[in-house]
Amino acid sequence: MTPKELKERLKEWARVEKKKIAGIEGTRAKAEYIWEYYKIWIVCIIFFVWFAGFAIHQYATNRMDYRCYIIFNNTNADVGTDSELWFDYVRYAGFDSDDGDIEFNAQSYFDYLKGVTGNSYFESFVTYADGGILDGFVTGTESLRALGKSGRLLDLNSEECASIKAKYGDRFIYSEPYDEDYAGKEVPVGIDISDSKLVKEYHAYVDPISLGIGAKSENIDAVELFLDFILEK
Repeated sequence: MTPKELKERLKEWARVEKKKIAGIEGTRAKAEYIWEYYKIWIVCIIFFVWFAGFAIHQYATNRMDYRCYIIFNNTNADVGTDSELWFDYVRYAGFDSDDGDIEFNAQSYFDYLKGVTGNSYFESFVTYADGGILDGFVTGTESLRALGKSGRLLDLNSEECASIKAKYGDRFIYSEPYDEDYAGKEVPVGIDISDSKLVKEYHAYVDPISLGIGAKSENIDAVELFLDFILEK
């Protein structure tokens, strides 16, 4: 069925239903008919409107609250918000409640190398990255390298990463973004942190891991402080 044919059928269905409802006597009888035959649609529409409003409110409320938002992907270790790692970093960075929230999200499980279709954790990652909430993302090095092709990780050659490059340029891992602007050129998308305190002291990972920065992050300085903390700079 073509889009035009579908449109015509919908118009015909709406015309028939409108005529049928108009033929029902009494407002109450009309309402009962509508509820009986369309209650599922009505409930779904109400839920969608509520959820959309809730999501927009949450985004608008929380978007500017984060001083640092880091996702620790594919770990079963206790490294989330209020963990020992979290408290140690907050103390190291000298942040307080007036600076904004420090969020360590350790509830994320996906491997970009193995496919992410239908993976709700990846969809959350995309929301945070595209919304400018994501600051840091920690995962397996090869998975991060593959993820770098998506363009959702910052090119560490960017001017705002000059300090990070000066200190950690020898740890950079590279990927070739799909963006045609790069024309086959590999760019640094992550920092190897396999020998960091995150592994040795907090035992969050075993395999080689790297940290990438969200392409739209506005808190690169906070990520740099995290790197300094775990790499003992």
